[in-house]
Amino acid sequence: MEEKKLTQQESLELISKMIKETHTNIEKGGGNIFLLWGYLWLVVALVVYTAILQTGDYRAQWLWFAMPIIGYPSMYFMLKRQEKMAVTFVSKTISKIWIVMGTCALLLSLFILINPAAFPILFVMALIINAGVALSGLVLEYKIISVVGFIGILLSFALLMIPGINKILVFAIFPIIMLIIPGHILNSARNV
Repeated sequence: MEEKKLTQQESLELISKMIKETHTNIEKGGGNIFLLWGYLWLVVALVVYTAILQTGDYRAQWLWFAMPIIGYPSMYFMLKRQEKMAVTFVSKTISKIWIVMGTCALLLSLFILINPAAFPILFVMALIINAGVALSGLVLEYKIISVVGFIGILLSFALLMIPGINKILVFAIFPIIMLIIPGHILNSARNV
């Protein structure tokens, strides 16, 4: 089979079409993924905060591991039930961004178990996740996702200035801003 050489204009149109198709696919199911992780993050953060506040036992931090234990299987089943969409270069890129971000978050979580004083974990986690959101928005050319990602990056630094257990409450605000609100916006755009 002979390969056709694309002109510059045709190449730009093809890239634009792929971005639009991925954008449409994100609108079709992306809101639900945002909502799953957003509400899970919010609930776990509030449970951890309440447990530490009530008991004074910082071993309640182990509850953070409920996020991947609940989130990944839930996401797997959610994605399995969704209608199959075309896989584009852009959707593959987004997926790879989150593989890298997820791997970093997992390794940091495991390292903090070895050395709890190594670094401010909530700040680093917020920074990594917000960077993933911002990168996803930029690749997708989806302005609301980019904006909330960059807002989250800026707000991450507040975690360095807040003392003690109250950091967890601030950390609980992040999923509302960067996952829950955009998730509802994506789902409402899908229904229009």
